[in-house]
Amino acid sequence: MNREGALGRGVRVGVLMAGVPGIPWAVLALFVGVVELFVGFVGEDTGHAVRALRYSGLLLGGSLVAGVLMGLVIGGGLALASRVITSSWGLALVGALLGALVFPAEIVAVALGTDAAPAQIGVTLLAWPVMAVVAAVHSPDIAGRTHGWAWLWSPWPGRRLRRR
Repeated sequence: MNREGALGRGVRVGVLMAGVPGIPWAVLALFVGVVELFVGFVGEDTGHAVRALRYSGLLLGGSLVAGVLMGLVIGGGLALASRVITSSWGLALVGALLGALVFPAEIVAVALGTDAAPAQIGVTLLAWPVMAVVAAVHSPDIAGRTHGWAWLWSPWPGRRLRRR
């Protein structure tokens, strides 16, 4: 068992959990902002373009911050739980619970970035149970019990960077 790096692996999963529902809305807002900006050069006001670009920045930044916070909570919780729970399915249950508890941070980020648009919040709410399953599936790797997901494991372990 390798608990070293659990927070880093948790942050990777947290950014994934926040990025999947948040980044498409940010890209859409960026696209709308750029289109409105070019239409605005014809003689119209560019206020709508600036607002759409601001929403894109809020969605991207908010999703990133929410993902890091979610990952820290999931990684820290699983690092603590792995001291008590010995089975992978037990860690998966803890990961699902933690993932379900922290995902509202992404819902808040989407609500702030879309000016509380019901369609975007509704789609993000639909992603809630899916992201809890994502946290559950990756939990044994986050806790350091398995190495099933290669992208979670850093290619340069911290041991190699230390002086001897």
